[in-house]
Amino acid sequence: MFVVPAVMADKNSEEGKKPYKVSWTILGLLVLNWLLFLTNSYSLMPASISGLIFTPVWVFLSVAGIIAVVYKFKKNKGFAVSLAALTTISSLVTVLSYGIGEM
Repeated sequence: MFVVPAVMADKNSEEGKKPYKVSWTILGLLVLNWLLFLTNSYSLMPASISGLIFTPVWVFLSVAGIIAVVYKFKKNKGFAVSLAALTTISSLVTVLSYGIGEM
């Protein structure tokens, strides 16, 4: 849902406005993190390791996504909007999981 618009924005953009590999990497890591979350791969890890890495990974990817969106919005709006949507949802999940975890 988020990767297809990014690929289309990449194919339809001019040569100087193509996304950098770092932006593609952040998008790929966000998608991979969502796949791991939706398939319950974090629950297969021991509880101590899973609890230790779950929230920091989400926070790091959310911050990296925000930085990439701010930088890419000037050059390639189609890619930036796709990345912004996934980053926003990831940020909300991060806040929600941290809030529930602290209860």
